[in-house]
Amino acid sequence: MRSGTDMASVRPRKFDEDQARAGAMTLFWEKGRSATSLDDLALAMNMNRPSIYNAFGNKEAIYRRPLQRLCGHLVQGMQVTLGSDKSLAAGLYAFFDQAIEVYCGNNPPLGCLMICTAPGEALNHPEVGSDLKALIQRLDAGFTARLDKAKQDGDLPGSTQPKLAAQLLQATLQSVALRARSGHSKASLRKLARYTIDLIVSGGSG
Repeated sequence: MRSGTDMASVRPRKFDEDQARAGAMTLFWEKGRSATSLDDLALAMNMNRPSIYNAFGNKEAIYRRPLQRLCGHLVQGMQVTLGSDKSLAAGLYAFFDQAIEVYCGNNPPLGCLMICTAPGEALNHPEVGSDLKALIQRLDAGFTARLDKAKQDGDLPGSTQPKLAAQLLQATLQSVALRARSGHSKASLRKLARYTIDLIVSGGSG
């Protein structure tokens, strides 16, 4: 027969982990890390503070987890859209369209969790700064690889500098995220993204 300690060790948790994570992510997305209190988290996650610490760790750990997950989804989306058999322009259109749907997917639109909240945390929280830097590097690398291939295939003008063009694409992605959060329409965001893409594909003659 199991002892009371054994029974306690196998007793199921009294909270919905996925729901708790989703509540925390939405709260951080709305308010950022610094403006979110532990009492805010307890309410959003439907948990008391000791249970939050035991299950998820401190506030920074709770904040960084959805950052890393959403960054993984963003990079995966890039791999799928840019790694397909589509033309360079079509693949970039698809990637930005996918990002815009995410950035405008809440009411009101919240933009990108990383782009819209992490820069303000990066200096005081080095781990968050590392997360942000890693995302920037991964996106630069993904864009650069696809642009290099397009240039080798003759789909880009010989004067194109893939690394700089990749940084321009990422700058546009960041602008789209911030503009989404400020209430710009999907149509205007798609127009901005397509203008940048068309300029790069045409070598600046669009």
